[in-house]
Amino acid sequence: MGKFLARRLFTGAFVLFVVVTVAFLLAAVVPSDPAEKWVGPHATSEQKAAARIELGLDKPLVVRYVNYLVNLVKGDMGMSIVSHRPVSVELAEAIPNTLELVIWSVALAFLAGLFLGVYSAYKENTALDHFSRFFSISIISTPSFWLALILQIIFSSTLHWLPLTGQMDTVLKLTHPLTEVTGLPLLDSIITGNWTVAGNLALHMVLPVLTLSSFSLALTARMTRSILLEVLNEDYIRAARAYGLKERVVLWRHAIKNVIGTVVTMLALSAGNALVNTFVVEAVFSWPGVGNLIARSVMNLDYPAIIGVTVFAAIAYVLLNLVADIVIALDPRVRLAQGGN
Repeated sequence: MGKFLARRLFTGAFVLFVVVTVAFLLAAVVPSDPAEKWVGPHATSEQKAAARIELGLDKPLVVRYVNYLVNLVKGDMGMSIVSHRPVSVELAEAIPNTLELVIWSVALAFLAGLFLGVYSAYKENTALDHFSRFFSISIISTPSFWLALILQIIFSSTLHWLPLTGQMDTVLKLTHPLTEVTGLPLLDSIITGNWTVAGNLALHMVLPVLTLSSFSLALTARMTRSILLEVLNEDYIRAARAYGLKERVVLWRHAIKNVIGTVVTMLALSAGNALVNTFVVEAVFSWPGVGNLIARSVMNLDYPAIIGVTVFAAIAYVLLNLVADIVIALDPRVRLAQGGN
């Protein structure tokens, strides 16, 4: 396992190096003048020249690249050209908001998708199975922005059950200020006993979480059903049934073990994808997270912020892939196969 982790860490480090290099070079050839954006369109030539020196744009590309790598190792991602704030600070403010959405969406996708897939396989060719397959295919084929708008129309505009947009009511920020502990707003409100804010945050999270989890939930259900149908025809499952074990025991204690690894792997990759592809969901629901930061950075050609988000995305993918690889490696059958090779 030690050698396995070492190989994966080396591969991950190489991937990060390539991503940073490509992102930096692409940002360098973008037809935009960072110095002008830094000082504003009405700045004088002297102010623009001073800005180029301040931003290090007067140095050769190789020197700027090496300086960026050195600063990145120290945790310095540069300054945002638009906000004039450190990119690392902006990411630190945005990540917890997106992370909370991703955590809840992945948890919902795992529990609901696994449950739906298991019972779809258990009740093969019944009405429940047909509904599960129809639901999964429909959700997988539905664009997230369209689903978000439909949920808003139904639950906010028509039924008035849930908030339309935002993370929490603005007035609560003044009347019930939130004390930061972990950086995750909902968790902090629960830890500090701020139940008014906790309830309001939870209501605002329902629709974004449903939207963000929809694809992973449907995919989990489909994969669970497909894999479980194969597992239920294995010899050891027939032997368990022959011993007189109840079908539920065979299903949940023996067969499900062969599904969890694949599902966890898929959800780990989905979580990495969701961390950096929430811009559509966050745009529709006006959620102040990484997706909102990405959209703002791209529209303003804020290349330090774009590179910073890209690096964060790469790190997230590498770490989540490492988690998925470890989960797979814990499977005795995989270890046996690797040993056989």
